Amino acid sequence: NYFMNVEKIELAVVKSAIELGKWLNLAAYKVAKSNVEGNNFEKIREQKAKALIEIESSIFSARSGDALIFQAITRAGRASGLDAPAEAEIFMTKAATGEISLDTAKHLLIAFSRVKNKFEPRNSVPNEEVIENQEIDEDLSEAQE
Repeated sequence: NYFMNVEKIELAVVKSAIELGKWLNLAAYKVAKSNVEGNNFEKIREQKAKALIEIESSIFSARSGDALIFQAITRAGRASGLDAPAEAEIFMTKAATGEISLDTAKHLLIAFSRVKNKFEPRNSVPNEEVIENQEIDEDLSEAQE
């Protein structure tokens, strides 16, 4: 029976994976914003999708938990200039030590990286006001202190 082998994951680990996934999404958005002049929502969305696909590709190709963490975080961090959130440490540790399976770690990270970050406009409608980079940078610097 398929459900007999369901892996039970601690809530703290899942919450930690959520934080890392949100950060990956934010990193992709920051990369997209830096690659597009002005507030061309369609181009930003295209560039963000491209950045997320590159991150997902590095996650899929990981052969171990520590490689998964290394590949995902270094790719996103280098491209965006952001540090991963401290809240991600529990997930990173469990994935790196094999306390959660590699497949489970990949699934969690990819799924949660697709959750829209709070800095990105809710609807990419051309007339919508966009949060300025300065506000994003201020919020991020506070979050990383």
